[in-house]
Amino acid sequence: MLSLGRTVRNSPKAASPNYSGPIIITKGGTYTGNWESRDADVAAVDVRTSEPVVIENANVRGAGFLIRSQGYGADITVRNTRGYGLPPTPYADYAKPRRFVAIDVFRNVVVENCYMQETAGIYLGVEYTGNGSSTESICIRFNKALDINGQIYGGKERVQFVQFNYRGEVPNAEISWNQVINRPGTSAVEDNINIYNSRGAPYSPILIHNNYIQGAFPYPLELEEYSGGGILTDSPGTDSLTATAYVEVYENQLVGLGNYCLGIAGGNHINMHHNRAVVAAVFSNGKPYHFWTGGIWAKDYYKRDNTFANSMHHNTLAVLGKTRTWRNDIFDSTFVAAAEYSNYLLPDSVTKKLEHNEFKRWTQKVSQNGIKLGPQLSS
Repeated sequence: MLSLGRTVRNSPKAASPNYSGPIIITKGGTYTGNWESRDADVAAVDVRTSEPVVIENANVRGAGFLIRSQGYGADITVRNTRGYGLPPTPYADYAKPRRFVAIDVFRNVVVENCYMQETAGIYLGVEYTGNGSSTESICIRFNKALDINGQIYGGKERVQFVQFNYRGEVPNAEISWNQVINRPGTSAVEDNINIYNSRGAPYSPILIHNNYIQGAFPYPLELEEYSGGGILTDSPGTDSLTATAYVEVYENQLVGLGNYCLGIAGGNHINMHHNRAVVAAVFSNGKPYHFWTGGIWAKDYYKRDNTFANSMHHNTLAVLGKTRTWRNDIFDSTFVAAAEYSNYLLPDSVTKKLEHNEFKRWTQKVSQNGIKLGPQLSS
């Protein structure tokens, strides 16, 4: 393993990069290179400093964590970087899914214009230590992900494209303009986005907007039960001051998902509005889904008295049940969990063509807003 405390600028080859072994970063700076770890217990890139670190124009792949920082109050930007999951290997102590970025204790995290394939997505946990400014926050945008996958050696962990699981209010946090596509039988994702006992601020909620999320399936695919889905606020916190709170979810597109599209399982001051959910509940070969499908739901799932002052409104829904013979746009709701609950159902017949039209709508929206997704050529 190579330990680095300086700027590295070995630009990756465009066609097939040559990978060096894992690195440990101990000083701030800008790092560019190609790194891999074929050992699940060793991160490909391990950041051990609180100084600002930028990883850009890089290729990273691993059998465990790809980019990892644990306990340093990290300030990390990952930009124009590609990440790939390698076959999982045996691990010690605890499971280490192939997270593209996994950070415990952070001051500032930016992940933008990246590509990830068969990784376990982005995880931010334990504690936020920033000052609440826009330069010390969370920004996850303009990324492309294919097949979020929680496989570990001999099993599977519940993983997401993004999970927040930290203590402390984070103003100015944003997850936006990301494209996530999960394929049946290849991906192994739980909730695509899960906000778990994490909070925005009353004056600055966590913004989750203009994301395209396609696909959420059990793994192995033949399983009939599946607990994952689209975007979920999840909060078994013991009181309303530590529970998930102050989250705004809007203008996202959710397509072809199993189980649910939008959900409130707990938390307060959560507003989900102007999203689109289209689920034909059928595979590309015409075979119906064999697992539950549903549109939106809001419920005080954990019964901890921390779920109130929420709303789900002006969402557009076209969701078939798993037998494809009945609509299941609204799965479950309690008006205590979502005081305002008014949504629209598309009158169209729900077909694969309707799903394909959603992707066209997405690509047009990206183009019209001048958004560039995934890694961009460096100057």
